[in-house]
Amino acid sequence: MATPALPLDDDDNDEFDWEAAVREIDDACQLASASTSTSNPQGFATPVATAGAPANLWRRGGEGRQSTLDRFVVDFHGTKRTRNDDGNRFGSRGREAKEEQNLVGGDEQLAVDIDLEAAKTWIYPVNVPLRDYQFSIARTALFSNTLVALPTGLGKTLIAAVVMYNYYRWFPEGKIVFTAPSRPLVMQQIEACHNIVGIPQEWTIDMTGQMSPPKRSAFWKSKRVFFVTPQVLEKDIQSGICLVKQLVCLVIDEAHRALGNYSYSVAVRELMTVPVQLRILALTATPGSKQRTVQNVIDNLHISTMEYRSESDHDVSPYVHNRTLELIQVAMSEDASVINNLLLEGIHPYVARLCTIGVLHNRDAAKWSPCELLNSRDKFRQAPPSSLPHVKYGEVEGCFGVLITLYHIRKLLSSHGVRPAYDMLQEKLRQGSFARMMSKNETVLKAKLLMQRSLSHGAPNPKLVKMTEILMDHFKRKDFKESRVIIFSNFRGSVRDIMDTLSSIGDLVKATEFVGQNSGKTLKGQSQKVQQAVLQKFRTGGYNVIVATSIAHGKDWKEA
Repeated sequence: MATPALPLDDDDNDEFDWEAAVREIDDACQLASASTSTSNPQGFATPVATAGAPANLWRRGGEGRQSTLDRFVVDFHGTKRTRNDDGNRFGSRGREAKEEQNLVGGDEQLAVDIDLEAAKTWIYPVNVPLRDYQFSIARTALFSNTLVALPTGLGKTLIAAVVMYNYYRWFPEGKIVFTAPSRPLVMQQIEACHNIVGIPQEWTIDMTGQMSPPKRSAFWKSKRVFFVTPQVLEKDIQSGICLVKQLVCLVIDEAHRALGNYSYSVAVRELMTVPVQLRILALTATPGSKQRTVQNVIDNLHISTMEYRSESDHDVSPYVHNRTLELIQVAMSEDASVINNLLLEGIHPYVARLCTIGVLHNRDAAKWSPCELLNSRDKFRQAPPSSLPHVKYGEVEGCFGVLITLYHIRKLLSSHGVRPAYDMLQEKLRQGSFARMMSKNETVLKAKLLMQRSLSHGAPNPKLVKMTEILMDHFKRKDFKESRVIIFSNFRGSVRDIMDTLSSIGDLVKATEFVGQNSGKTLKGQSQKVQQAVLQKFRTGGYNVIVATSIAHGKDWKEA
């Protein structure tokens, strides 16, 4: 059964040598000296800190090193606890935890005691088939803050469950947090924690923003394993209802989002100011291809070790289904190209102004992206130029706000067509500061008029035209009653345009959308019950095409 995946996303495709980067980072960690970070030829600066303390606490006797479990073995006089609730489903593949007093880190006391007997071993489940790469990565992640970059469907969920379970064993009063931006990813992890490693359900809780803060506060006190959204984690840390001193393990899914002021970055920064001693495990299937972006994720999450596997790696390839990947490049329409040039022309004065002030250092407006601008704004906020008068800070913030918005509109234009770009521009022009700054920008207003004219003529999107050709060709070669197609789009607003296009194909295509629970301005959300019904109908042939947003990335579609 053929299942083409049509990603309507033209994110960075720059080649990046991940294997070389991993080797350089490992070398840097081994050779770390008094400095809290070590630069290497690839350009990565990897913090030596691994148990969650600020980097400046990781200096002891002029030497830095990776922490192991003994990082948590402090000089306390509690009673050793022995736990015998592992069950007979598990095999114990042991690793002795050295009880050293030559600890790395600050002198602050850990708020929760470690079970020294349990900490002598770590447990890996034998009720699932053993894959060497999963075992190896899990072992690393237990003893070092680790970024795991592993393609979708290859078992990041199991690795996270193993790490969470062992910290649950080692710290009988500690709290473990798993955070992910979408419900399916959360539910997938809950299932693994309960059914594979056997964390008791009475100690776990799934919390979203729909749960009131007082209720969440009560659960933070009474439960031990938490499944939360990034926004809930950030808010509860800032409000003080999350008992941060008791956190021993934080697992972050979709870790590539940890950029700028996204909730992941803010939450970890807040934890570092406490400070707390905890293990951080970051998971992603799409780490990004630009060196600077990956470095920012590493820095923001205090990562010290990277575990990267590609589908071609010898220990992973046996578990990868054969498929053919074909990159099809589609040029922008003539109207979109003109609009893009007008937006660049409108952007240039703001880039030039920030370069003159000394906040940006590249006057080529075409080289910047929304993510890079967010990072530059964060750097400005943390360390503004000493020569810049305080009264100018507002002007800098205004320029950054305009640029981030206009670059995002450009990205929507190139990735998803005129309609999404126009919708965003129209929305932003109703908002105070952006509207005021654009009121006299004739170039941007001209781009808006051209968008309106293009939409009045139908604004055909070349990517959707090409998608239709590919689908028609596929279903002519394959039985449309038996074959299945998944179309991914990383922008929810484009799902409507894709569905409208598919509706014109006829009986050959029976399509439906698969989106998250939150309703957007153009698309109603789907409850978990509706999502499950959609997948069931997709399995049985009621639908032969699914149009999925980023909520579906990370889902194991083999099960569907």
